[in-house]
Amino acid sequence: MYLNKEQKEIISKEIEEFEKRSSAELVAVITQISSSYRFEILVLSLLLSAVVSIISLYFSIDAVKLFEIEVLSFLFFYLLINRFKKIVLLFLPKAYKYEKASFNAKQEFSNLGLRQTENRQAIMFFVSIDEKYVEIITDKEIKEKIDNSFWQNIVKEFIKDVKNKKFTQGYLKAIRACSEVLIKNFPIQKDDKNELSNEVIEL
Repeated sequence: MYLNKEQKEIISKEIEEFEKRSSAELVAVITQISSSYRFEILVLSLLLSAVVSIISLYFSIDAVKLFEIEVLSFLFFYLLINRFKKIVLLFLPKAYKYEKASFNAKQEFSNLGLRQTENRQAIMFFVSIDEKYVEIITDKEIKEKIDNSFWQNIVKEFIKDVKNKKFTQGYLKAIRACSEVLIKNFPIQKDDKNELSNEVIEL
């Protein structure tokens, strides 16, 4: 669990209060990490075991021993990094990690049915903790009225809270920051239906 019960309830209540005044549907999603990074772990393990092998050459080790060292060091690094995936993240460029997280966010937007609402006014606040990544994805009707630059300013502030592990604060600030604009552009309708859950979704 990334958020405790009380924190989830606070965020859900904020979404509920917002949706009493707007036809837009907000969804809060949070995950620990956005990819298995299997290929990256494999490559890093190979590189580290190669370094160990090169160092071993200075000790006049025979071929059989060298092969054993290569295999054992590879297995050691692979199991270690696979167990603690944050290690591999230290070696990856921020842009690469963000690309992985963004791909995951867009997949979840579709997987959670946010493209299938009747009014096409769904908004997802996506947080990937280990990548320290935040993305706000909006559906068709929201995109047409609100420029992407508006969301980017909110994301910048949200990322600061994610880096400080203040996830609840980040969600609340983001929801409040966009509330006025969304209520103005997408006011609540008499026949409004709440199609999406207000509960925080943990992946």
